[in-house]
Amino acid sequence: MAHSHTRPDTIGIRDRVSGAKVGLSLVKSISAIFSHTASRVPWHSHNQFELLFVMDGATVYEFQDRDSIELAGGHFMVVPPGVMHRGEQDLRMPTTLIGIVLALDARGATRNTPFTIRDLGWLRRHFKTNSLTVHPLGQDLRQTIAQLDRKLSSKKRNDDELSAADLRIDVCSAISGAARQLSAVDSRDSQFIVNAAIDYMRAHLNKPLSVGKLVTHIGYGRSRFFELFRASTGMTPNDYLQRLRLEAARGLLSETSRPVTEIAFEVGFNSSQYFSTVFLQYTGLTPSGFRSRGVGSES
Repeated sequence: MAHSHTRPDTIGIRDRVSGAKVGLSLVKSISAIFSHTASRVPWHSHNQFELLFVMDGATVYEFQDRDSIELAGGHFMVVPPGVMHRGEQDLRMPTTLIGIVLALDARGATRNTPFTIRDLGWLRRHFKTNSLTVHPLGQDLRQTIAQLDRKLSSKKRNDDELSAADLRIDVCSAISGAARQLSAVDSRDSQFIVNAAIDYMRAHLNKPLSVGKLVTHIGYGRSRFFELFRASTGMTPNDYLQRLRLEAARGLLSETSRPVTEIAFEVGFNSSQYFSTVFLQYTGLTPSGFRSRGVGSES
C-alpha cells in the first residue's frame, strides 16, 4: 500500500485513560485515536487482548509471522495477547478509532462491572476464537463506540464521579457488545463459512491448493476454521479436499479415456504416483484398476 509522505505525528493518540483511573481493573487502558495525518505505530504487543474499533478512515496492521490486515471504518478486530504488531511500515494511516486493552486476569477484574468470573471466561473464549479477523460493527455496537468516544473527549470525566461511572458502563458495553457480536458470528456464519470453503475447493480442484491458502481466502482464524469444518463435515479440510479430488477423478476415469497422469493433474495432484497412492488409500483400487472394472463408485 502506498503511503503519503506527510510527516507523521509521533503517536496520534487524542485521549487515553487508564482503567484504574475510572475504577475498572478489567481494563488496562482506553484510547481514542484521531489524526488527519499518518501517525507512528512501531512494533509492540500487549499482555492481554486488545480491541480495536475503527469509526472512520482505514489503516493496515502488520503482524510478525502473519498476513497484514486492513481495518476500515465501521469494523473492529481483536488482537490476542503477546502478538507483535504495528502500523504498516511503522505508520497508522489517518484513522479515527477506539482501542481498549483488557486485563481479564487482573485482580478484582469483575469489580465495578456487570461481569462474573464465568463471564470473563466466556469473553476470553470468544475473543480468542475470533482474533485477527475483521468484523463489521453492528449498529448498536457502533453507537456504543461513538458514545464512548464522546465521553473520552469530555473534560468532565476527571472531575465528575458520575461521569466516570458512565464511562465504565460504556466500556463494559463495548466489551460485551463486541463479544456478543462475535458469538453471533460463530452461530450464524459457521455453516456459511464451511460452505464457502467447500465452494472454493470445488472451484480450484485443478490447482495445487493448500489448506493454508484456503484459510487465507476464507479470512477466519485457522484453529476455529478447522473446528467448524470438522463439526460440520466430520473431516478435516485436507481430507475433504482429497475426497473432492477423488470424486472428480472417479468421474473422469469412468466417463473418459484420458490418461491417468492427465487426470491426476486435472484434479489437483502434482504427480501421477501420488495420485495413485491416494486413490488406492481411499478406494482400495488403483486408478487403472478402477477404470478396468468400470466401477462408478467406491467398492
